[in-house]
Amino acid sequence: MMRALDRALRDRWLWLLLAAAAAVRLALLPRPDPFDADLTTFWLPWMAYGAEHGLAQLYQQGQPPVNYPPLYLALLVGLGKLYGALVPGFGYTPWQSVLIKLPATLADLGITVLLYCAAAQLAALRPGEGSQSDSGDASTPAVSMTGAGRWFPLLAAGLWALNPAIVYVSAFWAQVDSIHTLWLLAALLAALAQRWGWSGLFMGLALLTKLHAIVLLPLLILLAWRHSLRAVIMGALGLVGTLALGLLPLALTGAGDPVLAAYFGSVGYYPRLSANAFNGWFLVQVLSAQVLGRELLDTARVVGPVTLRWVGIGLLASYSALLLWRLWGTLAPAGENGQSWQPAASRLLVFFAAGMMIFGFFSLPTEMHERYGLPALAFLALPAACWRRVLWPYLLLSAVFTANLVRVLPWGPGILRLLESIPADRLLASAASVLLFLWLSILFLAAASRQRRAAASSSAGGTI
Repeated sequence: MMRALDRALRDRWLWLLLAAAAAVRLALLPRPDPFDADLTTFWLPWMAYGAEHGLAQLYQQGQPPVNYPPLYLALLVGLGKLYGALVPGFGYTPWQSVLIKLPATLADLGITVLLYCAAAQLAALRPGEGSQSDSGDASTPAVSMTGAGRWFPLLAAGLWALNPAIVYVSAFWAQVDSIHTLWLLAALLAALAQRWGWSGLFMGLALLTKLHAIVLLPLLILLAWRHSLRAVIMGALGLVGTLALGLLPLALTGAGDPVLAAYFGSVGYYPRLSANAFNGWFLVQVLSAQVLGRELLDTARVVGPVTLRWVGIGLLASYSALLLWRLWGTLAPAGENGQSWQPAASRLLVFFAAGMMIFGFFSLPTEMHERYGLPALAFLALPAACWRRVLWPYLLLSAVFTANLVRVLPWGPGILRLLESIPADRLLASAASVLLFLWLSILFLAAASRQRRAAASSSAGGTI
């Protein structure tokens, strides 16, 4: 990774990409909410109260009640104290919007650098492979990876850095999904580098930022288990230690119960089939309203005590298990492939699986919000930059996610009226999301099957 980072620091094209990504975001940072959304409803009052009373009191007395894990809120409190020093009286100015959006914006840029480094490592692992072909096979690179793999790292980084959905949610919406995405990506890269304690630490930071990060915990456990029992233990120590350092101080100051409620009270907090996520459950929700005259809640029973909520959770668990089962056979045991541990093809499948687990989290359970699939775009960027057949659905998925965001929080009243004038636009976007989920799932399963056959053939050849 250090060699890849050194290459990144010397690549002027990466610096230009970062400059362009930063410039686009800087233009949006000072903008307030066009409607009363997350910035106005949550972040501004939490920032003001936390700056005056501290994080523990914010959990206990803040209004509206706090339902987020503590890491970003701690940043918000610190930024609030800085703002209070600059603006006595804490009156609103555009600088307050800038400060609130700054952590997610910096996380966007950090992810860009990590994706570049991860792609540069992959290019170094497969010298001479991947000349561009018109075969259309899912294993066909979207760009040439011969020689130094000149454009592959930049394409992987650019798919994230200039992605309109990511720009919109971080720099305009003021949401923080990029922060836990940064920690998740760092945790996965640390695992592939066999830095298991660091992997657990980054996973702990992700969980301290947002509970949704738990969706990738089974993948990290699988990688550690494939390596060694020591890897599992070191990862667990890093994870538990980080969570303890983040949560115990709040518990000791009397805020333990509201902090735990932010975690364990998240399921059922919005008991709708879809909380504005354009997925299959959104289609069911709309159709139920038309057929039954009311929207079904996810507490509706299917058979006996089994509710739609549990159906969604079961679908996610089954889908994640399928991905991990297909991935397992492509992973090399510890001690193979020297320092790299996993070959390039297996690493790409690991990123592919991570992205699809997050996309599955967006698509299969109930109660999903429109933003919850966005971290998938970071992990899918690598296979999309390498494999042409993944690139096209990736671009379409970015468009669908962007449409979902703009439909929920439009740029302004004019855009809202325009979107509402499009017949069945939300149903069409939801159907497109379902089709893209199926398309990408098929591509992953096909790529995993090819890699398993290649690994079996290589193993058989080595025994002759």
